[in-house]
Amino acid sequence: MRFTRRACTWLAPFIAAMLGGASAAAANPKVVASFSLLGDLVSQVGGNDIELVVLAPAGAEVHEWELTPDSFIALEDADLIFYNGYQLEQWMRQVHATVGNRAPLVAVAEASEYPTQPVVTGEYTGEPDPHLWMDPRAVAAYLQVIADQLAELHPPAADSFQARASAAKEKLAALHDEVSERLASIPEERRILITTETAFVYFADAYGFRHDGAWGSNAETEGSPPQAKRLIDLIEEIQPAALFWESTLSDRDIQAISANTGVPTAGPLFVDSLSEPDGDASNYVAMMRHNANLIRHALMQEESKESEACAEGEKETEQAAEGANVSE
Repeated sequence: MRFTRRACTWLAPFIAAMLGGASAAAANPKVVASFSLLGDLVSQVGGNDIELVVLAPAGAEVHEWELTPDSFIALEDADLIFYNGYQLEQWMRQVHATVGNRAPLVAVAEASEYPTQPVVTGEYTGEPDPHLWMDPRAVAAYLQVIADQLAELHPPAADSFQARASAAKEKLAALHDEVSERLASIPEERRILITTETAFVYFADAYGFRHDGAWGSNAETEGSPPQAKRLIDLIEEIQPAALFWESTLSDRDIQAISANTGVPTAGPLFVDSLSEPDGDASNYVAMMRHNANLIRHALMQEESKESEACAEGEKETEQAAEGANVSE
């Protein structure tokens, strides 16, 4: 009996520590993000101080995605819900009905107060375009909203949330400079970005492109004859070097327009979703780098071919001259 009491006495502090750790872990708030890209940002700020659930997974089309049984379970347990806002998530009415007043719902893009650009075509023309995250400077504003909301929800980790947000914002500033430099060599006449959904208005504004597309938002009717005719007429007028399609959409419509205009296609670009973890856009920084590299390659490809042809012609001229010299 004496051995047993001593063993229990010796183990008591360790058992208490283990129970205390379990209690601390259980105390971490349960946070929900509406789609994969926003989930990546929340994860960067929240770290191990939150339990995060992402509703629309990687690869999902966020505009038209539908809640699943697991979504409702996550929403019932959530202490805080982040979504983009500006009508990006067409299914938010269901979320509001499920959550009610039980937990805060934060429209991050709207709360950031970052200046908006209008939707440029289609049913939502003139309304705020929701794809603010295509400009890293807007994402920095997103991160501050996320950090402030998490700090209010979970004060013991407030300093950690703010420190992570500050570190992430420094990386975003470097990313913005990197993308700017990567795209700077594209000539002015080639800086035309034609996509299926016109989701690059913030990207175009940040990096100096003219932007248009087949439709204004994936929430509207897609691939209608009037949309196709308008875009074909525009392409014939401005003669872009390439047409782009996005990862969450079929390339069928853009390929049909390519067949009608003779303009080559390139893709996928990532906008409304990240890729799977082993893909080219597994996080926000990787996504922006992938898009910048793809756009530069597609828009510079014809020029590269011209340069190669010139170089080949110069080489042939030099070889002919050398042959003439030898014969002399």
